[in-house]
Amino acid sequence: MDATLGSVEALAIRNGRIHAAGRLRDVAQSVPRETPAYDLRGRTVLPGLIDTHPHLLHYATLEDPLVAIWDACCHNDIVERIRARAAQTEAGQWIMTTPVGEPHYFVERSWKDLTEGRLPDRHVLDRATHDHPVMIQAWAPVMPNVIAFNSLALRMLGIDSTTPDRVGHVWIEKDRAGEPTGILKGSVTNYYSDDAFNQSLWKNIPFLQFDRMKPAVRRAMAAYNRQGVTAIYENHMMDPPLIDAYRQLRRENALSLRVLLSQEAESYGMPWSRPREMPDFIRRCEQAAESIELFDDFCRFNGMTILRDGSCWPGMIRMKAPYRGPYGNFTAGQEFITPQKAETAMRICACCRMRLNTIALGTQAQEDNLAQLEKLATEFDIPALGWTLVHGFFVEEQQARRYVRLGMDVTTSMSFVWGKTQLFKDRMGTEVLGDLVPLRRLMDNGLTVAGGSDWGPKSAFKQIELAVTRAYAGAASDIDTTQAVTREEALAMWTRDAAQVMRWRDIGTLAAGQQADFIVLDRDPLTCAATDIGETQVEATILGGRAIHGALN
Repeated sequence: MDATLGSVEALAIRNGRIHAAGRLRDVAQSVPRETPAYDLRGRTVLPGLIDTHPHLLHYATLEDPLVAIWDACCHNDIVERIRARAAQTEAGQWIMTTPVGEPHYFVERSWKDLTEGRLPDRHVLDRATHDHPVMIQAWAPVMPNVIAFNSLALRMLGIDSTTPDRVGHVWIEKDRAGEPTGILKGSVTNYYSDDAFNQSLWKNIPFLQFDRMKPAVRRAMAAYNRQGVTAIYENHMMDPPLIDAYRQLRRENALSLRVLLSQEAESYGMPWSRPREMPDFIRRCEQAAESIELFDDFCRFNGMTILRDGSCWPGMIRMKAPYRGPYGNFTAGQEFITPQKAETAMRICACCRMRLNTIALGTQAQEDNLAQLEKLATEFDIPALGWTLVHGFFVEEQQARRYVRLGMDVTTSMSFVWGKTQLFKDRMGTEVLGDLVPLRRLMDNGLTVAGGSDWGPKSAFKQIELAVTRAYAGAASDIDTTQAVTREEALAMWTRDAAQVMRWRDIGTLAAGQQADFIVLDRDPLTCAATDIGETQVEATILGGRAIHGALN
């Protein structure tokens, strides 16, 4: 995956780096005769994958305490799993589960696919335990959503027959006697719900247990390693305590992948989030500038992140034309950061020559982002700073050209967005689909584009297949297939070009002198059937010449 996009027969590794790459005969002659040799018998080697939007820490910390019911098939299955946890849990302690289905957008499978076609109510959940409050979670970004409690949890949250059937955008299901069934619907997600009643509930539920963060991150890193990931870019919703968790793991030599970090400037998304006062906002930006670390081999820090708008499901994405929100109302989206704060963050980053990540999803958010960046570019050499557009759900042709002039890079999350294409079509109309993650447009205009999973360990090869085929389960059928890219380009989004976006110079390719981060695959994604790319299996993952998953045999 170097600039020539060529393939070689052999690699030699010395002291954790690529010593030589090329023809077997030439590489063998470059090393001592006693050097151990591994014959991969026709398998394929690629550079280690780089995920530029994983939320590894968030996913790990949120999921770790939960009873896993992702793959549950029926109510009895759920009850048995909760009962087993209850037997090991002190009475009175919360027992919480994952949602049902595939995270994070639950298009391929959800609670609707349970045998009963609905989540279990309090009577069913009470069969698992009467001594613990029980909750089946609803995760963002799905809106409206469904959540379930047992009887004890309802009592602890103060939900009873006197509670109105609807509070804000939360509907409390009740039986014929007027008693709550334990099922709540509507704006009930764990974050980005923007509903006061729902937020009041989540504030009383210990759904984030920070004492479990470090062991949870260790387990999550191993899961990413099994997917072939050797480096990540954690640049969204990262606060100092979360950043410090990675730094502490680094001090303990416990990182099994390379991490680049950036700090979030504003507070948003969580039930307790409130906009920061300007002095605190400025202080956070300045503290980030004082913490820059660009040279450690495993843990680096550079930058601030601002979020301009939110996801489509809850009606927060900012588009030029109004569209239907989750409850039929028309919306223009939601601004997550004031223009004054956005400009302040941009100016501090420019003055300190620090990286800025701008998360802008909708077409209007792009316009606002570009206008402020272009104004700042009259004072500072912005193209020299390597700033990044994160997500960029919708990017018009003229917007892509303007981002190029600003020297911006782009990170995308293909399956996270494409799992919602039918939603975009239903809410906004078919015409917007031509601007949805337009990879061909971005690359043809000269932007460097990287890939990311956005929430939990997912196969990068399924995302690579999606970039090539533009076909996804649950996606609208009239997607613009002209925005597809070649296999080489799609692979580069997760290797060479991802390293370029991160400005991490010695990863992403397997040229001489680079870190020996690579993966061994069961097939060649450049030559197998395009529809089989997503089934690629990672048989070994090597980090700095050391096996962290599988083995070279």
